[in-house]
Amino acid sequence: MRRSPAPSPRWAAGLLAAAVLALSACTGGTAGQGQEEQAAPTREFTSDHAEQPVQIPRDPRRVVAIGWAVTALISVEDAGLVGVSSGTQDTGMTPEELEKAQKLPQVGRDLEINVEKVAELRPDLIVSGLPAAMEFDYSELERIAPVAVAAMNRPSEWKDMNRRIADAAGVADAHSELIEEYDARAAELQEEYSGVLSDTLFASVDAYGDGNWTLEHQGAHGTTVPADAGLRFTPESDDGAFSESLPLERLDRLDEYDAVLTRADAQGEPTGPVQEVMDSGPWKEVEPVRNDRVYAVPQLGAMSYTTGLALFDQLEERVLQEL
Repeated sequence: MRRSPAPSPRWAAGLLAAAVLALSACTGGTAGQGQEEQAAPTREFTSDHAEQPVQIPRDPRRVVAIGWAVTALISVEDAGLVGVSSGTQDTGMTPEELEKAQKLPQVGRDLEINVEKVAELRPDLIVSGLPAAMEFDYSELERIAPVAVAAMNRPSEWKDMNRRIADAAGVADAHSELIEEYDARAAELQEEYSGVLSDTLFASVDAYGDGNWTLEHQGAHGTTVPADAGLRFTPESDDGAFSESLPLERLDRLDEYDAVLTRADAQGEPTGPVQEVMDSGPWKEVEPVRNDRVYAVPQLGAMSYTTGLALFDQLEERVLQEL
């Protein structure tokens, strides 16, 4: 057995995608743009990439979002998005949100951000939700517009990231409506299904096609939103790891649980890597499998309020009503 350090494999996927920033020369109007922005009212924002608070527009109108900042803003109509990056965060959007994001001008993927493309969009603010572990260099982007970074150290910090990104983009009020809806729906599920929730210990399982499988504990990518609905998971380990990467021979670990959640596509079918684990010999002998308590759940791994609400619906329909 090898214990995966935080971040989890899915969490770290973006870190491995491409560690090269596309440092295209930023020319053609950026200086004039900067002069215009100097006249606009500004305010301080505590950004995770700077030792001192940065000055950002008080009322930004043209926002470029990279990393998980995209998920925080894509469904907020007044967010003023003029460009987005793609990458690991795509798994955290609903199909409708992903389609909307793909229709916006694209500025890169994961760590490969096309600085020249960002400059062409003439943003007055760039917001980033890239995880802290990526250690991204924002200096080239800062030549274009103020940069506001809310970097997560672990998946369970997604709420704080969403709140700070919405605040930076000037849409905190609109975003708070999503938070209220999310909290109300979570409380509704906790109350309506309190009986089965108190009697059921869940495991969240993921896989990445490397011959192993991942067991997610409390605070992991796939458990943080379900936990808000009252689903119980095993706690993080003493060393702070919220997931474990295990060989197929250790699928018997799932015998410790009453039910298993797995990643699924939009149609509710297990993802390819998860299906490979399911097709292995040991899987069929696991107690939750023999008890028909394995549930493939679309949107598992949500880390925004909109996808969280979608996941709540999936959990109720595919899991809670079936227990």
